[in-house]
Amino acid sequence: MGIMQLFNLILFWVFFGCLASFVAKRRGRNPITWFFLGLFLGILGVLLVIVLPSRRPKLVAPPPILRPQRSEVWLKMWYYLDPAHAQQGPLEFPDLAKLRKDNHISEKSLIWGEGMKEWKQLEEMPDLILEMDQV
Repeated sequence: MGIMQLFNLILFWVFFGCLASFVAKRRGRNPITWFFLGLFLGILGVLLVIVLPSRRPKLVAPPPILRPQRSEVWLKMWYYLDPAHAQQGPLEFPDLAKLRKDNHISEKSLIWGEGMKEWKQLEEMPDLILEMDQV
């Protein structure tokens, strides 16, 4: 056996060792162990690591984040009458809730939102008050 043939044989062994190592790592197995198995077994080592079941853990999607469903009050523009009965607005719902929290509007304040037929006192809209308390 000549030097060139020996060099080709060693190159052949190293190639299959590297290939077995690469496949093993992708399948969740120890690449160093499979490098030596591929080195000594050649194509059989590569086929063996392919045939064996993968040890890589299955990725499980995290549970979806459940956000509270917002009601339609968040989509409307809101108006209110100040103590001098001057119309204020349009306001988005979080701004209206902040005004109530800061005591700029009270339960007796007149409120109107898109789609309402007439102005109503805030105390007449318990769902709106409940939604404001959750902001």
